[in-house]
Amino acid sequence: MQKPIQLQQRLTEQIPQLTAAPEKLALTTGAGNVVATSAPSLSFEYRYPLTVTITDEAISETLVDLVVVTVLDWLQVNQPEILGNAAQRLSDFTFTQHANSLVLTLQLTERVQVSDSEDVRTITHLPEPPLPENVTLPREVYLNGELISSWTV
Repeated sequence: MQKPIQLQQRLTEQIPQLTAAPEKLALTTGAGNVVATSAPSLSFEYRYPLTVTITDEAISETLVDLVVVTVLDWLQVNQPEILGNAAQRLSDFTFTQHANSLVLTLQLTERVQVSDSEDVRTITHLPEPPLPENVTLPREVYLNGELISSWTV
């Protein structure tokens, strides 16, 4: 599964506290499902929860905001149905905040194409459909007028 690695990279790249101390970030996958059909192809979809845990001496409102916005930005490209589906947006991105930790849970899917041709089986992890060409993504984040994070692509 590729999405946990991609999200971990995004969080450590865009959140200064995690860039400085990546050990504060832990990602774990929970029990999931493999969804396949009886079609001739063995293509399938992984469906699983991803738990993102950030531990720090004190979880500030600024850190929570930055983490949530970074995850929303990542979801917009990598799991857009969470934001675009009314039922999923209410249940597929949850959080719990404690004094020393922030725990996010995301319900993710990954499509895998399996094709057979001349005694060769090819397995390909498919990306999400691309964003429309007129969508540009930011490279700086301000909170209450203060720059709190910036990055390059």
